[in-house]
Amino acid sequence: MDESPEKSPLIVLDEVDSTNTWAMRNFETLVDGTVIAAVFQSAGRGRLGRKWQTLPGTALTVSAVFKNVEKPFHAGIIIGLAGLELIREYAPAAFSFFKWPNDIYIRECKISGVLSEGVLRGGCLRGVVSGIGINVNQSSDDLAVLENPATSLSVLVGKKFFLEKLRFELAEKIKKYYIIYQSNSGTVLELWRDENRLIGENLVLNMPDGSVRQGCFTAIGANGEMCLRSSDGENFRFDCGDVKIDTSLIDFNLLENKCKPKQ
Repeated sequence: MDESPEKSPLIVLDEVDSTNTWAMRNFETLVDGTVIAAVFQSAGRGRLGRKWQTLPGTALTVSAVFKNVEKPFHAGIIIGLAGLELIREYAPAAFSFFKWPNDIYIRECKISGVLSEGVLRGGCLRGVVSGIGINVNQSSDDLAVLENPATSLSVLVGKKFFLEKLRFELAEKIKKYYIIYQSNSGTVLELWRDENRLIGENLVLNMPDGSVRQGCFTAIGANGEMCLRSSDGENFRFDCGDVKIDTSLIDFNLLENKCKPKQ
């Protein structure tokens, strides 16, 4: 069997509980780099146990099988970069970036989330399944019922999209970044760091134990961890947590102008 990512298939399921769950169930039989998409996902999952709920025909729900990554968190970087590139192609005027670790935002509104899960067999890590959901055809009314601010490609550009075309394009981008990663993982990691445009900004970090940290996001460490400096100058490193954007702490007009490419 040819296990090269170039030859890995795109599998489209009419309905599934979760593309991540399906990929993990079938991990051994799937070729490295296989991309699984769902027309309808009935029990999608996000980070920290959240549900990813979407109406049929409104979102891209895709997972990929990564059997050759140096570190588990790299899988989320690969699929996240693919999603960011797709969003930028269809909404080039929007200010898009990663909110650490791998959510994709348009200013203060979420448009995409990533969930990566290690596949353990006999106590050993055999690979990673990484899933991404991208809001595509949701209306403003659909998004208004969500707990946190969100947007979609349709809201950004004012038209509906054919999900079949976008699924194929996203799968090709995932394969592309996986191929680049296997050739030079450092290139992909540097691209991801550069797209974390909130470095230098003040953020709120909710920890799994319920505690809250607030401070300046100063850097990303070698292992992908967030480096945060509190107001009293104390430095912390976090490899997990839920970053919250407080619009009273960030001037998005100033940030967007700072991040624009120099002419």
